[in-house]
Amino acid sequence: MDNIDKEIVSILYKDGRTTLSDMGDQLGMSHVAVSKRLDSLMKEGLVQVTAGVSAEKMDMKVLFMGIETDNMDVADRITEKYQDCPRLLMLAPVTGRYNLFAVMLAEDTWSLESIIGTCSMRTEPGVRRSETWFGNAPLVPEYLPVDLAPDGHDDDISPCGRNCLKCRRYENDKCIGCPPTPSYKGVLWVSPKTKPKRSRKGKS
Repeated sequence: MDNIDKEIVSILYKDGRTTLSDMGDQLGMSHVAVSKRLDSLMKEGLVQVTAGVSAEKMDMKVLFMGIETDNMDVADRITEKYQDCPRLLMLAPVTGRYNLFAVMLAEDTWSLESIIGTCSMRTEPGVRRSETWFGNAPLVPEYLPVDLAPDGHDDDISPCGRNCLKCRRYENDKCIGCPPTPSYKGVLWVSPKTKPKRSRKGKS
């Protein structure tokens, strides 16, 4: 990635809807040259252009979780199990007191309590200890990469393998369920029950 590539990334970071022509004007290049560079960056996996959501305006709650596991095999297993969780914003290996650090999102206090104590990484076998901190939307950055309409499931099994309908907290209305499942009762994510079906255009 050279300096021109970095300029392209900077422009898109500030406004992901900037057109190729506008980027070309800013960089003194043709839109074709910009397109080729951007395509190359994306094919190499260096850049992904996505939408960001205002965490403050969506009234998101943020949970930070430090986890110490018995070994890296446990950490790898947790990573694989939770990588598709729609509430997971970041999961990273770290050094120091813990060897895994997660950032997760929730829409209310009940959900926070669930991902802290019930359907949580910290309850997985092989976790020695953990510590959590939670609060309101972060001050910086303003926009977070959150998929508000994750691929849904026909059953109530969450991406991490749990069944919301068999959870006591869910039964007692102390949890709104997992977003990709039909049992989800929240409003932040799109539930599979309310997700509009894509219409197939017939041949004319």
